[in-house]
Amino acid sequence: MAKDDKTSSSPLANLITEAREGRLTVRMDLEKFVYLDRDCDYFKDQIRDIQTTMTRIHNQDTWGLGEHFPKEGDRDLISAKTMVSRWREKSQGSDNSVFAVMESHYKVIEDFQTLFRTVRERITSADSAQATRYQDLETNLPKQPPAQAKIFSWPGL
Repeated sequence: MAKDDKTSSSPLANLITEAREGRLTVRMDLEKFVYLDRDCDYFKDQIRDIQTTMTRIHNQDTWGLGEHFPKEGDRDLISAKTMVSRWREKSQGSDNSVFAVMESHYKVIEDFQTLFRTVRERITSADSAQATRYQDLETNLPKQPPAQAKIFSWPGL
């Protein structure tokens, strides 16, 4: 898929196009562009971590609830099979699974990141002093956690 194909199908396609063509005005310190980009990367990493957890849940062989064929003398627990099936589907088995919903969030964050990078690139490409300043900020600004460092919590983590 070409970059333009991806951009045109995104929810922020019009804003990205406006920014790319210089018709969007954003007033922001270059320092904020650095932190926005870092925050987007942080949240994308968090989403991938959640998706990895959902994949593990989906692929877990046994849950120990009696969902497998019973051993001789054990009763088959239909409700356990049903619960496990639902958890697998909700984790990564449908268009409304946690994995799929997180993927849609990931794409929105990517779109915002593309939008702000496009604006920043237009600013820095028009002014070499601003470009040099941005490169210095990107290299030397201290790392800081996003406003809310832990947006999701899991029991036991």
